[in-house]
Amino acid sequence: MGLAQTEASSYTVQKNKALLKYLPFDNKDDLRDATRGFIGTIDEPVIKNADASVSYDIAGWDFLMGDAPTTVNPSLWRQGQLNRIHGLFEVVPDKIYQIRGFDLANMSFVRTDKGWVIVDVLTSKSAAKAGYDLLKKHLGDLPVKAVIFTHPHMDHFAGIDAIIEGAPNKDIEIIAPEAFFEHAVSENAMAGVAMGRRSLYMYGVLLPKNGKGSVGSGLGQVNSIGEQGNALPTIDIKATGEKLKIDGLQMEFIFAQATEAPTEIMVYFPQYKAFCTAEEINRTLHNLITLRGAQVRNGRNWSKVIDEAIRIYGDDVEVSFGTHHWPTWGNKEIVEYWENQRDIYRYIHDQTLRLANSGFTPNEISEMIKLPAGLDQRFYNRGYYGTLSHNSKAQYQLYFGWFDGNPANLNTLPPKELGEHYVKAMGGADKVLEVANASYMEGEYRWVATLLNNLVFAQPDNRQARELLAKCYDQLGYQAESGPWRNFYLTGAQELRQGAEKNIHPLNLSAESFAITPLEDLLDFLAIQINGEKAAASNAVINLIIKDKNEKATMILSNGALTNRVGYLAQNPTAEISIDKIDLINIFLGKTTMDELVKNNKVSVKGLPTALSRLTNTMEQPDKCFNIVEP
Repeated sequence: MGLAQTEASSYTVQKNKALLKYLPFDNKDDLRDATRGFIGTIDEPVIKNADASVSYDIAGWDFLMGDAPTTVNPSLWRQGQLNRIHGLFEVVPDKIYQIRGFDLANMSFVRTDKGWVIVDVLTSKSAAKAGYDLLKKHLGDLPVKAVIFTHPHMDHFAGIDAIIEGAPNKDIEIIAPEAFFEHAVSENAMAGVAMGRRSLYMYGVLLPKNGKGSVGSGLGQVNSIGEQGNALPTIDIKATGEKLKIDGLQMEFIFAQATEAPTEIMVYFPQYKAFCTAEEINRTLHNLITLRGAQVRNGRNWSKVIDEAIRIYGDDVEVSFGTHHWPTWGNKEIVEYWENQRDIYRYIHDQTLRLANSGFTPNEISEMIKLPAGLDQRFYNRGYYGTLSHNSKAQYQLYFGWFDGNPANLNTLPPKELGEHYVKAMGGADKVLEVANASYMEGEYRWVATLLNNLVFAQPDNRQARELLAKCYDQLGYQAESGPWRNFYLTGAQELRQGAEKNIHPLNLSAESFAITPLEDLLDFLAIQINGEKAAASNAVINLIIKDKNEKATMILSNGALTNRVGYLAQNPTAEISIDKIDLINIFLGKTTMDELVKNNKVSVKGLPTALSRLTNTMEQPDKCFNIVEP
């Protein structure tokens, strides 16, 4: 499965060469810091799952060790080279260590008197196990006293089972920001299917790893793939200033709400003068809205949280390490780095609002807003992950929503119908192709994308349109400094040429993961599986008694909507069902049926026996590989 071998056009080569002159590529400080403290890595450069499938291909990124080809933005290539550096690293001698390059994120180990506090645990059990085993190989099998989940994104918590199963002790505290589990469910389950599909684009999961495919995502390379888990927090951090002491290790927290994640914590370790920035301070401009889809992030809040870290710890900190990328050492260097990251989010937020209040719309603002050179020429402020363009649009959306105020955009036609009118107005498909070909030869790739996107949605079987649009996306991808932008363009090109890859989806939540989900969140998740039109004529009131958890709830199916009341039982239900939680989950996941459970005496039903089937018959599994670049 590869891309057609489209070469970089002269326009792409020229644009990429210009960046070489603009940025200080002779500065090797990042390479020095990214390799500092290296201890070792795993012998086999491919991390595998229990079923022998590939979880993370470390060696797959070795092509980045060479010079940047003309088909890759040289700044993004440099970032990919730094992110591919992998293994176990010492951050503070005998005190703090990191696993890097085994996943999109890092896993950090901080010494207590007799063991470890682990900060974040990667995306999959296999990647976390590989990193944890490497640590134990070099530093011994010490007890894990606590695990910190900095925030509810899967690359930071889903590998937890490897730690719980692999630790010599089982009494492990799970420390997380308040409302962690609520947002983990919201981001990874409620909207998980659509996010998962878009993630295939964003992280270039289906692209080959080479100079014409994926070179990473800027924040890291790519998520590992495999079994994913979760754990209920035992300690919630609710406010800045909270302190904990676990096995002699002192920790102080900054509570970062509505920033990179809806809820997040940063951690200072005063004994080591080391500050974990979580994902608030990174070696890239981050996303104020992520292209896979998520809640819009507030640049003002983000800036204020970084400034709070500077105000509280800026005089003392000597080591700054994050949940992505490599650390920074030295107080002066750290404070300068933090200040520049603080300023970029504030600048984007404030300048977007300044221009919006002058009547400019998101597309206009994204073209107008420019960073001062003092921010723009810092490699850690470059748009490897987020971009100035889509981040400014995010801040507009934060305050004004999707509508730009122009009545023409209030109720636009859907893409296929718009495309048909567009093609007709231009004089037909041949005329659109004629204009598109001429514009392509002049390097007007953004305009060509607009033209041909309309034609493809009007005529999805038009091979000439699909191939020329794919070539256009190739060039836009080759020029992109943002890893996600490159991956979106090149994945779009691949699917135009080959069609969407079916039966591949990165979301891998097990029934066991749902089993620890609070009952209300679980029932809310089930509600979004209901086909409202199909369910509109069905009514049911079902009492649930969750035997193994000693919980109760009522589900009310009415007018195509499923309402739940956790902690309550209806007086006159259609049916009352006594069931274990895992069995209820397996019914809704299609892994068992009510008849099978009744037959095996795992469930009891009072009232109408078919009440639950009224509900399940209206549920539909979504298409995990829905079309994106065609109707």
